[in-house]
Amino acid sequence: MKEKNVGQTREHPIDQLARSFLDEIVEFVKLIPFIEKFVPVLALLIMSRPMIIAAVAITPACSAFLANNGFPPIRRSLLGLICLCLAIASAHIFNDFCDADVDRLNRRTQLRPIVLGLIKRKTALAVSIVLAVLSLDLAFFLNLTCVFLLAAGIFLIFTYSAKLKKTQIGFLPPALAAFLIPLGAFAAYDSAQAFCKVSIAIGLAGFFFELVPYWSQTLPDVGGDRSRGLKTISVCHGERTAAAFIFLSFAICLVFLLYLYKIALLSTPYLLFTTIGGGLLALFLLWFILRPNARNALISYFSSLFFIAAISLIIIVEMALPTLTELWNQFLMSQ
Repeated sequence: MKEKNVGQTREHPIDQLARSFLDEIVEFVKLIPFIEKFVPVLALLIMSRPMIIAAVAITPACSAFLANNGFPPIRRSLLGLICLCLAIASAHIFNDFCDADVDRLNRRTQLRPIVLGLIKRKTALAVSIVLAVLSLDLAFFLNLTCVFLLAAGIFLIFTYSAKLKKTQIGFLPPALAAFLIPLGAFAAYDSAQAFCKVSIAIGLAGFFFELVPYWSQTLPDVGGDRSRGLKTISVCHGERTAAAFIFLSFAICLVFLLYLYKIALLSTPYLLFTTIGGGLLALFLLWFILRPNARNALISYFSSLFFIAAISLIIIVEMALPTLTELWNQFLMSQ
């Protein structure tokens, strides 16, 4: 009779592969001279979540092209992008500062820099505040509307990390911040455009879309969230209710995306992708209500992010195409 090793769990092959890959990177980084002196800086970079910042930036980029009906001015666009990136990095670092004690208890977050002692909590807090202030200072070179919208977004996310995350309305600050981002992108070029029909439509689509990945990523963590005292929809009302809210949020988002097609006079490819792609994703989310498990939650999370990224890219290409075509024609004529 074979004895079972009590308490031992077999590591998933993907976990082994990821650990092996990361070990190779770590060994390479160790070869860099004086790298240990830059550990706190690298820790802050990791805490800022550069991959998430890059993913979030596509929405204001799409809004910038719509606001200018084509390529936006480079200088103002870069300045606006820097302000947004600094604000998001500040929010991420502040979130790790607030969650340091809880992160020590969760397997998924036990390797975060503050937990490992790679950087002090007070240092992380100071850097977070400095980045937030710097982003607001730079926003003054755009206009006061951008300063106001950026300050509102920073306040919402800081309040979320410090307090509201553990309440039943914890989903509101990220959703409201997503609503403000397109408004800020429009305001960067003209304050009067901040609250035009197109910017409001994108903002409302962003508000309801943000709830889809937000609730999707909380559904697999019901046990951990309950032990942490987080009052997510899944914890308070059950996974099926959470899945129903995810479907409803995406359906409303889809309505605003179709309304955007009408008021912004977008192309047929946009309409086809929004209708077909959005319809298929909506059908999956409807089925998700019947099968509200962790696997389907992750599919919902990544599928929704892919969908909104594709929508944004279609708009950017459509707005940029006339200018690119004109430049190409000029190039051919010059030959």
